[in-house]
Amino acid sequence: MAGGSNKLLSQLVQKLGLASHEAVEPKSTELQRLLEIRASSGMLSNLSDSAKATLCIDLASSLLGLPFDTETALRLSGLKKTAYANGRRTVEKILDINKTVGIGEICVQVGLSQVQQEATGLLEAYKRYAGEGQANIDFTHPQYATMAVYQACKRQKLKPPKTKLVSFSHLKPAQWSLLEKNWDKFLTTAPAITPQNVRQPATKAEQQSERGTVIASGAARKHASPEKIEPYHNWKKRMLEKAYRELELLRGSG
Repeated sequence: MAGGSNKLLSQLVQKLGLASHEAVEPKSTELQRLLEIRASSGMLSNLSDSAKATLCIDLASSLLGLPFDTETALRLSGLKKTAYANGRRTVEKILDINKTVGIGEICVQVGLSQVQQEATGLLEAYKRYAGEGQANIDFTHPQYATMAVYQACKRQKLKPPKTKLVSFSHLKPAQWSLLEKNWDKFLTTAPAITPQNVRQPATKAEQQSERGTVIASGAARKHASPEKIEPYHNWKKRMLEKAYRELELLRGSG
């Protein structure tokens, strides 16, 4: 039985294009064996052997930080998107895999590492915007990191892989639409967030200022624009304060 499971898993690793990553199959096999031990009778009765093996490969790839072809996985597992997402979460719980899916991992999975920095900045700003007076919001839920990546793609004029991102978010299409509308409102009421401000790394002058070093930086500041020499944390504080003021005005007018 174990030999048949290993053969099936090896075939699925090949079909998912992960055979070149030597660590995938051993890690997937480890998860598969652990799943057989921990899953009680009937707990995964709605999942075929192919589905369970595919989910183990999916989770192994995630833990190893490797890209994963979810569309091919859906076809190989024989599951629809919702059933696949539910099955993945069930297997995660059984295996006690509580790793939070972050922006970095999502960007790796969808091949969009160029939006990671902007997505991170957007998510931090959104946490301040949505979390005001609402301490019970669980920002570790993957919906927020996923939406930040989606919005960063749109802002950089890149076509976001919406199907994959919705799958990562663990949301139903209707829930995703509501979250997207909320983000659109957030971005409208916080116009000071620009791709340039979010993505650009600190300049040498800023780094020297933050370290308390003043090596001939006075003259450089006179000729440099304010946008280039303003430290990021100062800009972020100013931007958020402006967003809060505008938000209060909107609430008052409503």
